[in-house]
Amino acid sequence: MKNLLILILTLSFSFSSSQITTRTIEVKDGQMDKFIEMAGKKTKKYNNEEGSASFFTYEILTGSNAGKIWRMRAASAEYMDNWDMNSEESKYWQKNVGPYINNGSVNGMYMWNYVGPMSHNVDSEGQNHTMVLSYRFKDSGEQDFWRFRERVVAARKAMENTPKGSMHTVYCTSGCNGNLALILFEYESFTDQQRYNQEELPKMIEKYNELFGNDAYEQDGNKVDQSLVENGRGRIHMRFIPEASSD
Repeated sequence: MKNLLILILTLSFSFSSSQITTRTIEVKDGQMDKFIEMAGKKTKKYNNEEGSASFFTYEILTGSNAGKIWRMRAASAEYMDNWDMNSEESKYWQKNVGPYINNGSVNGMYMWNYVGPMSHNVDSEGQNHTMVLSYRFKDSGEQDFWRFRERVVAARKAMENTPKGSMHTVYCTSGCNGNLALILFEYESFTDQQRYNQEELPKMIEKYNELFGNDAYEQDGNKVDQSLVENGRGRIHMRFIPEASSD
């Protein structure tokens, strides 16, 4: 993603100063290529200039929404306040992209804050494969949850060889029930993710325990488990679509 979430979350993006919104889109059967083509034309035309909103487009690969599009918008508060459904940008979308979307299928509008201290941005060129971990945690478990995420960042930064893919954290501020956080990991492919799990993850855990005490990773992980609501953990994979995203 030009860096996936440099593309996903531009990361280093300065999503910290932007309002992030996401929605899920169901494309008509057999029309995915046309949707991507026309969404790309709209995005390149209206969403590459300074002051405009930036859009990042993903195809969901697993889970109940597999085959659908996950589209992210990063925009300033001023842009959000002045958004007009009758703008040329909106009309262009409705005319040129709308015909490839199932009626009534655009849903799941959420607003997010980018959590910079709980994220780790590195050079992610070519990392278009994204694993998304979702966590719903209790109010009483907030401290344990965020302490673990902060310590994971510290351990990653302290590793002798920095992991190739970035790790991004966003927290839901509207549209969700309760406390919802997403952790997005960037890889080149499923094979690259497997390599990370086998080679780099053990090194990160070793560094975590070195920094915070013997068995700290397991102990803190158990506290995170206890902080979650029932069925509060999820995992999906997505494919970043650069040709339908802002540059």
